[in-house]
Amino acid sequence: MNSLTRGHAHAPSDKAVRVAWVDEGGQLRCAPGKCIDISDRRVHVEVLERIVLGTRVSLSVAGNLIAGPSVVKYLTQCGASFIMVLE
Repeated sequence: MNSLTRGHAHAPSDKAVRVAWVDEGGQLRCAPGKCIDISDRRVHVEVLERIVLGTRVSLSVAGNLIAGPSVVKYLTQCGASFIMVLE
């Protein structure tokens, strides 16, 4: 299992996060996101960029890793943004 946040079984969050991943071309990418919900198995994050399913991503807040490496399991477009589910 990857290293998702420890602690509460289910904890909502509205924290701004930094999402980092390596794109299909091998380039390191970073983007701002908003953590919507955190549990001990999944993290829901809102981002403005489409990140390919199966991509390994890490999340950090103020330089501190909070989840990662985690895998994008689901991605749903919601208006101009995307909601991704990490496991």
